Amino acid sequence: MVYALYLLGGDLRRIHTEDIALKCFELFPHSFSWTKYKDYPDKDIVRVALTDARKEPFGPLLEGRSGQKAGLAGKTNRPPVEDGWILTPRGIEWIRKNLSKFGMKGEQAKDHRQQLLRQIKLIREHQLFSRYINNPDNFAPTIGEMADMLRCRVDAEQDVWLARFHKVELLAKSANQLDISDFIEKCQKAYLEQR
Repeated sequence: MVYALYLLGGDLRRIHTEDIALKCFELFPHSFSWTKYKDYPDKDIVRVALTDARKEPFGPLLEGRSGQKAGLAGKTNRPPVEDGWILTPRGIEWIRKNLSKFGMKGEQAKDHRQQLLRQIKLIREHQLFSRYINNPDNFAPTIGEMADMLRCRVDAEQDVWLARFHKVELLAKSANQLDISDFIEKCQKAYLEQR
């Protein structure tokens, strides 16, 4: 199920439970079908597995939920939980270690990696990242500069900002780009200090 989430792009964005159930059924039809009617995917099996994968001892390999949004505004430094599921950095690491066990074709992995690198390239080419690389210890971005890089309004709600930072963090973890992870962590810290 975690592998199916990854194939659907769950390392970069939230994926709906039904889409994951369909992909699981496509990959492993005997494991993810109804008992009596084998031609139909069983969403409940996938929903339970998703819920388990966000708990210990298996997780948190992913985060998310089925159903309505659950706002966490003002309670944490994390974005609100939306409908759908997304891999955590721990889940991305698990995928990286276990991908060969699933027999992922080289072309699929290559296409996915290219998509990640294209998105990372946009961050690397931004003048703010260049400033960070030249002087990481004294790096102090303004909210306006970060808004430009993240394509976010300066006056956007904190939840919007945190979701954008989180997305870049997931991109960096998925592409194993540690310098981008450090950069975005400093940007988020600077944002929270200036807010």
